[in-house]
Amino acid sequence: MHMTNKTAMLPDSFLLLLEKEEKRRQQREDAGLPALTILIDAAQSGGGQARHIRRFLLGLYNASRWPFELNRLRALDTELQQAAVQVLELDWNGREIHTYVPGGDQLFQAWWERESKA
Repeated sequence: MHMTNKTAMLPDSFLLLLEKEEKRRQQREDAGLPALTILIDAAQSGGGQARHIRRFLLGLYNASRWPFELNRLRALDTELQQAAVQVLELDWNGREIHTYVPGGDQLFQAWWERESKA
């Protein structure tokens, strides 16, 4: 961690906590980004699991409009279930999920329209 005059005045225990949290944030991102790609690919497929995945991702995008029923996870195979958990952890980083994807807002809006008609 780079020390500045401001961080030099902070207690070592606080700096250690910041460093640990940054490491956890990076671990969530390292695991979550490939998992997000897996889910997006599956959501765009014509497979039977695609709708459940779109609903999961829309729930992260706008939970008040797209509440997610957890029993939908049971309809996913193990790889997709694990990817969903990793993407949920990625969401804890405080950054909106769609911002990790180029054109993410348009993609999620397209799913919004598609699922609204279903």
